[in-house]
Amino acid sequence: MRKPQSPKAMRPKAFLYLRLSVDNEDGNAQSIDAQRYAAKEYAARNDIEIVREYVDSGLSGTLTKRPQFNQMIAEATSVERPVQIVLIYRQARFARNTRFFLNTVHELAECGVEMVSVTENFGEGRTKRMGQTITAMVDEQRAIDDAIYTRKSRRDNARKGYYNGGPVPFGYKTFVAHSDGKKDRMKLATVDDEAMVVREIFAWADQGRGGRWIVKTLNDRGATLRGAKFSNGNLAGILSREIYTGVYYDKTADDDGVVPDREDWIAVPCPEIVDRDQFERVAALRASRSPLRMAPHEAAGTTLLTGLAKCGMPDCGAGMTIGSGTSKSKKKYYYYKCNERTNVGQRCTCPNVRREKLDEAVFSAVEKRLLGRGRLQELLKEVLELSDDKRQRMEQELTQANAERTRRRTAIDRLLGLIEEGIMKPSDPEFALRLSDNREAVAAITSRIDVLESQLARRSRKITPAVLDEFSQQLSAKLHDEDSTLRRAYLRMLVSEVKVSKDRVTITGSKSVLERGLATGLPRLEGSVPIFDQKWCRLQDSNL
Repeated sequence: MRKPQSPKAMRPKAFLYLRLSVDNEDGNAQSIDAQRYAAKEYAARNDIEIVREYVDSGLSGTLTKRPQFNQMIAEATSVERPVQIVLIYRQARFARNTRFFLNTVHELAECGVEMVSVTENFGEGRTKRMGQTITAMVDEQRAIDDAIYTRKSRRDNARKGYYNGGPVPFGYKTFVAHSDGKKDRMKLATVDDEAMVVREIFAWADQGRGGRWIVKTLNDRGATLRGAKFSNGNLAGILSREIYTGVYYDKTADDDGVVPDREDWIAVPCPEIVDRDQFERVAALRASRSPLRMAPHEAAGTTLLTGLAKCGMPDCGAGMTIGSGTSKSKKKYYYYKCNERTNVGQRCTCPNVRREKLDEAVFSAVEKRLLGRGRLQELLKEVLELSDDKRQRMEQELTQANAERTRRRTAIDRLLGLIEEGIMKPSDPEFALRLSDNREAVAAITSRIDVLESQLARRSRKITPAVLDEFSQQLSAKLHDEDSTLRRAYLRMLVSEVKVSKDRVTITGSKSVLERGLATGLPRLEGSVPIFDQKWCRLQDSNL
């Protein structure tokens, strides 16, 4: 913990990070409330102001994709420097991956932010870094050992016929088959009314009934899949589940985390709902109807808006899919239609829209009402024209960082001079400590200088009519490229949703790509996927 401040000094501000794993991963599990209570008591004793808390529940410390954690780090290291401390209950709550832990702590330190554990005292300076590193290594090894133990336990569980958890398939429930005082061992049993629906579904499919007919029949009579309407998607999931034949397969990875080949899966028996012969007949019938086995449909061009087009009618909001028809002249045409009516068997009043008509309307709106100079100026000027005050603060920090780096480098030169003059020896512990501290400081300061210089350079480009015109022309060219995949990718980079109703088409999309593109140039595509994407207009103001 940092040294106590004088009464006149400003109270240090802190972000509080709380994490509850799915298991007792560090051997000392504490609830979120318990962690919060301990942290607030610590903050009160040390005169620390907690300004915000971030909570990740049910996520392992070995994972780097923790939404709240990542948001906290981003805000703590932002230019504004809102806090000086990240407060945690225990280091294992922060991370259980040594490299990730050290990199993150270093990133925070570069921005003047200290990680403080409520329950662990690592000392100061070199001792603190060593203690944190050793603890991180121990936590990581414990995580590896825990994972191996868990996988062994799951495989043993499966061999004994017990259910290892996860979503319980429709038609089944779990019950406690054995309890050893520490853990309940579960098995599957049938749910009578759900099992009856499963048998009906397979019987209809065996008779040759199509998915749309089955879905509509179930929904019309009020049957539900645990409260949800039946759809083509969840119907296909039921028809493909081998578990209904009285066996399922556990695919738990080995001690090295490698998923076994099929022949090494563990067969686990369970109550039969559908006999094997009927299951295989239905599977064969579905395979014969698979689009992969049928001749490809004629296509009059690339479908640009699937996944983007949504029904805009009240109380609907379903996706829109492509339908086809034949005109009186025997010419095939394509149109967008509401998926609620197609998939779930419900009637929606959203009109069908000819594909080429909607595609053209969206392209025209993007070009005329987004890429025009006036609209781009309105959208981007606030982001790219860095305020004089913020720029001044960044330039001042850069000047100070350069001065500090020069001072540290001079200190290193003086230390080496003492060695040359014979005043100190390389084996002298004091020499080694001072040299190490100064070299670490130079590395951290250099990294911060690089960040500041990059930010200032990125923000230096001013919006001018010429810049806007050039940028607009480049984007328009991408949207008219002969490569349909490229056109589609750039359109999806700008547009995230197209809502269609009876009298209105509403378009929303990304602003971040415009901000970055105007400042640094158009983004590259990785394959057919743009590398960044965020909102460029509010849902309430989405008519471009």
